[in-house]
Amino acid sequence: MSKYAIVYDEKLKEYDLGHVLKRDRYQIFVNLFKQKLGRHPDFETVSPSYATESDLKLIHTEEYIRRIERCESKDPYDTPLSPGFVRGTKLLAGAGKLAGEVVQSGKYEKSFVVGGGVQHATRNHEKGFGVFSDVGICAENLMRNFGVNRILIIDTDAHAGDGIYEIFSTDSRVLFLSIHQNPLTLYPGKGFVDEIGEGHGMGYSVNIPMPPGSGDYTYEYVLNEILIPIAEEFIPEIILMVDGSDPHFSDRITQMGLTLEGIRSIGSIIGQLASKICDGKVVDFIGSGYSDSLQIVSLGWLASIVGVTGIQIELEELKPISQDINPDNGLKEAVKIVSKVKSKLSHYWKCFS
Repeated sequence: MSKYAIVYDEKLKEYDLGHVLKRDRYQIFVNLFKQKLGRHPDFETVSPSYATESDLKLIHTEEYIRRIERCESKDPYDTPLSPGFVRGTKLLAGAGKLAGEVVQSGKYEKSFVVGGGVQHATRNHEKGFGVFSDVGICAENLMRNFGVNRILIIDTDAHAGDGIYEIFSTDSRVLFLSIHQNPLTLYPGKGFVDEIGEGHGMGYSVNIPMPPGSGDYTYEYVLNEILIPIAEEFIPEIILMVDGSDPHFSDRITQMGLTLEGIRSIGSIIGQLASKICDGKVVDFIGSGYSDSLQIVSLGWLASIVGVTGIQIELEELKPISQDINPDNGLKEAVKIVSKVKSKLSHYWKCFS
């Protein structure tokens, strides 16, 4: 029996905005995956269905759904709408829902949503390449229909997950932790240390703004200092990951300093954490990456997969690592940021008090 589900369907290629987020990334990843892991017995490709009206309403308003279906975008520069793209967004939402179900039901230990990880869309607003929140629908479906009461969402995409934050900021059943490039230097301009949730969810959102150029060791430090202790205190029943390739040093939009080994290491830390606290249950949404080489984007996605699962394969950088890309870049500043985060959350978590 296979342990890991790759949630993907060819029709996801309709999730194409015609700018930096293009359909080619899917096929290039599929080809790479087949080359590296296609014969591995632990993987099985699972085809999702389109999200239904009731699926979308787990998170989004009816008025919003109707407007999207009319292709009336309020974010036309980043998120232009077309009939094909809207179909793609519904399939991605269905993929997120399915990915959570197959893990929580025990059919698979882990699942990977190819092209997933809508971070910026809210309940009633498309934003930053995203329309329907695959992550939010996954989480809400697990809580409402599978009896899950504690979900950890860890977002290591270089952009702050402001949409996920807004959706769950008042919900203490969801612990949301976002590690991202300093919002003063990158879209969406949110995700500062003092954004820790609201109402009943106060203290259940953790934003860690990282200095540009942060390297592999710096990410590992932050995960070990913040993620692991708070997760061990929270004890989630399942972990949802949002990641991809955009923290890689070659990305055109971001300015972070991760190598492929760094992306693998993040996945490894989270995979090992899941084995310790939630029977290994992980849903990994891998979709980001804007390098001028889609092969590098695909390698980043693959690095996350092998990190989370612990499978050992060689990951070869396609571009030389320059001398200014050091694994401890940003560490001194990150130490100060971690201290601020702990201070901000010490009232809510014993591990930081």
